[in-house]
Amino acid sequence: MKNIIIKFIAGALAACLPFIAALGIGLSAEPQFGNTFLGALADKHSRLEVIGKPKVVILGGSSVAFGLDSETLWLELDMPVVNFGLYATLGTKLMLDLARPSIKKDDIIVVAPELDAQTLSLYFNAESALQAFDSDMSMLRYTKFENYGALAGNFWDYAVSKLRYKRYGGLAPDGVYSKSSFNVDGDIIYPRPHNIMLLDYSPNHPINLDPSIVSEEFREYLNKFVKFAESKGASVYFDFPPMNRLGVVQYGDADAIYDFYVFLANALDCEIIGNINDYILDERYFYDSNYHLNDSGVLIRTALLAEDIKRAKNIGVPVAIELVPPPEKPADETVAGGDDVYSGYYLYEPYAGGLIITGVADAAKGMSELVVPRYADGKPVLAIGERAFAGCTLLTKVVIYDNIAQFYDRVFDGCERLETVIFGAVNAGAVAVGEDLFGGAGASCRIYLAHDAFGNFAVDYFWSRYSSRLDIFE
Repeated sequence: MKNIIIKFIAGALAACLPFIAALGIGLSAEPQFGNTFLGALADKHSRLEVIGKPKVVILGGSSVAFGLDSETLWLELDMPVVNFGLYATLGTKLMLDLARPSIKKDDIIVVAPELDAQTLSLYFNAESALQAFDSDMSMLRYTKFENYGALAGNFWDYAVSKLRYKRYGGLAPDGVYSKSSFNVDGDIIYPRPHNIMLLDYSPNHPINLDPSIVSEEFREYLNKFVKFAESKGASVYFDFPPMNRLGVVQYGDADAIYDFYVFLANALDCEIIGNINDYILDERYFYDSNYHLNDSGVLIRTALLAEDIKRAKNIGVPVAIELVPPPEKPADETVAGGDDVYSGYYLYEPYAGGLIITGVADAAKGMSELVVPRYADGKPVLAIGERAFAGCTLLTKVVIYDNIAQFYDRVFDGCERLETVIFGAVNAGAVAVGEDLFGGAGASCRIYLAHDAFGNFAVDYFWSRYSSRLDIFE
């Protein structure tokens, strides 16, 4: 019997060793995500904690980070403003949990998440949370017990990724998706002069204003948050994020949009202070997604919030923010080229002044290696469409140059043998991607990038979901 007990204890300890090792690595290794976009959460949370007097907290995802001039809003409301929005993949629940301990009497809390099934649910992404906590693990104490299991389950991958990035020389992202893009107020101040999306909206992320996107569990959780905040003497309101009109499925259907508004108004225990139609904006006010505003759009959204809050608090002073007209894109300077030697392997359709690959020719279906052309029919190849490589069952390697600016979902559907995608792009922010690029592809497929590009892609807002598939080619 004694031997059985000893063996059981030894087995249990052996089973725990990987987790203990991961815990040691994760907590002792120097932070690797502090300079990333997610690394900005520590400063945002610190600002939330240190402002003791009544404050305005705008809570949500990246539409808040990209859509607020806190200093201007402060001047309008005569109250300090906390931009407490960062990344939808963290989940609205986590942002509510982190904000809860800092709520004080006379605070104004505006909950304004993106409108989709992820942000309007109790979704929690443990991998992203651990990366965001990397430079300030004290934030773990505000994570709810029901999320501990997910955090423990992802801790090994988090610890290993820290060692992996350190081996590659550390993460030093630049561009808009880095911590250096934020000012001390938590607003993104990286220059965003105009819309950079090929179609002026993101086809990979449509905005569907349907009541089904709001989970019952989320409504209950938010209503409990409202009750708690009000017990502290704070006011809680719900408001809308800015939405690119071209990306709204129901745009032009006034009845459907109104029905969604009525549904929210009946479901939530806090006042909705904005007019949903005011937040459906001209596409020229956006930057790189259907929720991310450019510099001119920030002024529009800040003015709308100021008006909404003043109206809710019966402040009669009119908003004095000077708006600017929507900026136009610069003229397209793309130079047409001759046909690429690889152009005959693909099928095309017109796309944003160039071409999109919609499929492959019969000659390509038996190939083990393919190269995506820069030009075809004298026009630049700009995008790769959904299931473009369907039928390439023998494909193991694809080379893609830096001309591709848009990937649709499931591009490699059916390519189960595909192992290597060599990608020549350096600027992750210039390459749009959806949430299911590798749907239907082999589990071992990896994207190989130049060393200088790796850090930008690994922590980019859109590309970071594929970080486990990214590697460096020598």
